[in-house]
Amino acid sequence: MKRLGRILGSLLAVALTVASLHAAAAETRLGGRDFNHLATGFPLLGGHATAPCETCHVGGMFKGTPRNCDGCHAVGKRVLATPKSNAHIVTDAPCETCHFNTSTWFGARYNHGTAIPGQCRTCHNGRQAMNKPASHNIGNKATASCDSCHRSSAWLPSSWNHVGVAPGTCATCHNGITAIGKTGSHTTIAKATYACDACHSFIGWLPARYKHTSAAACTSCHDGATAIGKPAGHTTTAKATFACSDCHNTTAWLPARYTHNTAAPCSSCHDGATAIGKPAGHPATTDECNQCHTSTVAWLPALGAKPSNHIPYNGGVACSSCHVGGGVVTGPTLHTYVSTYACTTCHLKSAAYLGSMDKKSYGHEGWSTGDCSQSGCHRPAGSRGTSYINWD
Repeated sequence: MKRLGRILGSLLAVALTVASLHAAAAETRLGGRDFNHLATGFPLLGGHATAPCETCHVGGMFKGTPRNCDGCHAVGKRVLATPKSNAHIVTDAPCETCHFNTSTWFGARYNHGTAIPGQCRTCHNGRQAMNKPASHNIGNKATASCDSCHRSSAWLPSSWNHVGVAPGTCATCHNGITAIGKTGSHTTIAKATYACDACHSFIGWLPARYKHTSAAACTSCHDGATAIGKPAGHTTTAKATFACSDCHNTTAWLPARYTHNTAAPCSSCHDGATAIGKPAGHPATTDECNQCHTSTVAWLPALGAKPSNHIPYNGGVACSSCHVGGGVVTGPTLHTYVSTYACTTCHLKSAAYLGSMDKKSYGHEGWSTGDCSQSGCHRPAGSRGTSYINWD
């Protein structure tokens, strides 16, 4: 019986020992995760959250454990952590200056908050940080600071800061060597003499538009060789003699509109050859275009065509002289425009012209020959009535 008791006591001791070892192993696996590390003022984030305690607390020492990144992430430290690689830029700045993520080293970005404008090459010299590559613009590579073109967030996109560049001096840099120059297909005269800023802005090469600030004639450039000229199908007279600016503006070729500031008759151009003439279905007339087409902007609307039985009128009289405000002038005004014709042209009963004029036949009050206005008859040559107002 005593022997059995000793055996059971030994088994109980073994069981207690095993249980103790399991508890210790469990504690080791947990790594102290039941401890509130936030209470120390150093929260465990990113990679620190999964690292065993003894990784940082070497030999069970808690007091004096480094809190700064470079207290561990450097060669020769008590705590073994990933140090800066040999390819790292040369800097004594704290890790957190560039690395903002405790889960990975990637995605680092230098905080240029303390960088001095114009002093980029203090670091970007090819040793401490990336320098200008061999393919970089030569002039800028030699003299200009990185921040003249680049931002601190990324190298691209980049844009040269043209502040302080004197107008007309573009070729100082844009000569094809220091910076992009005019290409071989560039407009000839512009390639030879004009400054880039005569057409381009400093934001981009395109869109480009020549600034027509010169008083030179359009054809001094627009001759088909130096710059676009008049195409083969261009209006003949305009092609031969007119300046581009007579029809076009400096913004675009179209829409184009001839500036009718000349006193020349319409038909001197609108003859169907030099410029659009009367189409095949146009009413037969020898009148100038502006007798019906009162606008120089468009052909329509136009006044109605003159009927074949329209009263005759003096040469050179415009439609608008008589047709005013939707009506027709009468009295002395009307007769001014028909003064070269005898009264009987319209007032003889056999006359078939349009109008509401009074008409009489020969034999009227003994009248057999001559005109309505003659001695003994109606004014102005006679004595009866008021001239062109009433007969008696």
